[in-house]
Amino acid sequence: MKASVLALLMLPLGLNASPLAIEFRGDLSASEQDKLRHWLEQSADTLSLVSGRFPLEQARITVTPTQRGYGPVPWARVIRSQPEGIHFYVDPSYPARAFHNDWTALHEFSHLLIPYPGDDDIWFSEGLASYYQNLLRGRAGVVSVEQALLDLDAGFQRGERDANRKGRSLRQLSPAMWRTGSYMRVYWSGAAYFMRVDMALREQHNVSLDTVLARFIECCRQQRRSWTARSLIATFDQLADTTLFADHYRQVIDDTAFPELASVYQNLGLERRNGRLKFNPAEEFDQRRQSLFRAPTSSP
Repeated sequence: MKASVLALLMLPLGLNASPLAIEFRGDLSASEQDKLRHWLEQSADTLSLVSGRFPLEQARITVTPTQRGYGPVPWARVIRSQPEGIHFYVDPSYPARAFHNDWTALHEFSHLLIPYPGDDDIWFSEGLASYYQNLLRGRAGVVSVEQALLDLDAGFQRGERDANRKGRSLRQLSPAMWRTGSYMRVYWSGAAYFMRVDMALREQHNVSLDTVLARFIECCRQQRRSWTARSLIATFDQLADTTLFADHYRQVIDDTAFPELASVYQNLGLERRNGRLKFNPAEEFDQRRQSLFRAPTSSP
């Protein structure tokens, strides 16, 4: 029989033992709590594949059961007040495998890699989370590398269609995302920006977006200050000793079209034909694709 439960558990995660504080609300049985706790631990450990550690000293996670919505995690929201964390609304009737396969936790946890840049720059935050939700699913083996890239491409196609309908720049639509319903344009334009920068870092500087984020987490993530996309971009460029983040920002922020990905796809041996993604099987392309889904093996 279920009982109203309020449980708080400190969980050490990642290489630097960053804790989660998990609070269960509502009617959740002990077995349901165990199932959800394992899912959250696993998701947080997967996030550590970006930088080698969990990005916060402490994250407060709230879990509330709901019968509304669809799927194991109908919705969730990031909490940016101190301590930062995430509030998940879950349907506990789903089996553990459904939670493991769901993308929501990895998307929401990826938000914690950086501070919130503000509503005007929500494209930056949602873009990073949308990009990493797919990379991390591939890295953790939830899906294959090919399926993760197919999922990314499907998102980019949704963003392209929305961009074509809206005919307005990312700078205009990001602060108006909720009012205009421009979620696909904003989320996936941001993801395309980060994929472009990630590939440029790998090609030109032999580092990756993972590297830059690891350096940022070490130096700056715990700072109590206001951030914008431009201040984050300036910091990232300084940490990478490059101008790539700013260069690509200038290329995409005022363009009414969806960010160009042809050169990225060519480098990865990807080609879209009639809306379907094709993979060049040549070893050089396969190695580049695999490298996106390989967790860093050394400290930055």
